Amino acid sequence: MKIATVTAVVCTYNRCTSLQDTLHSLVTQRVSPGVALDILVIDNNSTDETKQVVDRWTTQSAWPVRYVVEPSQGIAYARNRGLLSAQGDIVAYIDDDAIADPRWIESLVACFNATDADMVGGKIAPLWLTARPGWLADDLMGPITAFDLGSARRQCTKTQEAFLTTNCALRRASATRFGIFDVTLGRRGTRWVGGEDFELFIRWLKQGATIVYEPTARVQHKIGPERVSPHFYRRWFEDVGYTQAHQLDWKWHYRLSIVPVWRWKKLTEAAVNYLRTRAGRSTDELKLQAELWWLFQRSFLKERIDHWFGKRACHFADAT
Repeated sequence: MKIATVTAVVCTYNRCTSLQDTLHSLVTQRVSPGVALDILVIDNNSTDETKQVVDRWTTQSAWPVRYVVEPSQGIAYARNRGLLSAQGDIVAYIDDDAIADPRWIESLVACFNATDADMVGGKIAPLWLTARPGWLADDLMGPITAFDLGSARRQCTKTQEAFLTTNCALRRASATRFGIFDVTLGRRGTRWVGGEDFELFIRWLKQGATIVYEPTARVQHKIGPERVSPHFYRRWFEDVGYTQAHQLDWKWHYRLSIVPVWRWKKLTEAAVNYLRTRAGRSTDELKLQAELWWLFQRSFLKERIDHWFGKRACHFADAT
């Protein structure tokens, strides 16, 4: 079925300044005749001037701009509210700290029409608003939101190709068939536990959904000073450790080993390196790098111990 209508969804929480840039990139989208766009902002209990920002754009935009509050705290709740409140055949998600290419919607529509896909994801390029710190080694780039599967359109068949909802579009009818976001996962408040986008991708893929990567559907994700601060990185690595351990598929031998056997090696290496940098004359950069990996491995183990004991109030669930 040819796509005629698209709802661009922005889920937001206390980022009214950044939201301005995202909305500007959406209201200036250039689409082909016959394609209608509406813009939907899901406010997940912001306490800043988010509503006032959206109200200003409703009078300036040629496309309809709507504002909806989702009172249940959590990004998965907000994304589901976007699906339920959308009017378009396609629901295109973009984050409130991202900027869409002027032809973003056009590229998504072209891909859906050409492939009859259920889900389409595109490129995410970092938009550096600050200098990259010297301590930010290549293996620490996880918090720098980026996604690039190359320059050719292709169907995705592997779980390792999971899209980020910074740039991901769903056929609304397919959500009825394959399901919506798991509200037990996803970022909540200021904590960086997550996983709802990866879980949705994997679940749809296992159910036979057609998932396509479209390289011309591009967005930029802003990297400001706060995103590369040691404080942010410590919280991110700790929370992602909880997230990955929480989503680990169960295997019978974890009753004996608690975590995958190879994880014990990683944990030991991280602990030894952390202690070595503290005891020796390591630079501050090396100390921070070692600390981050220790926080990640330690969080992973703590979450798996919670699961091992059968605790419902695990570290992941308690993150708010």
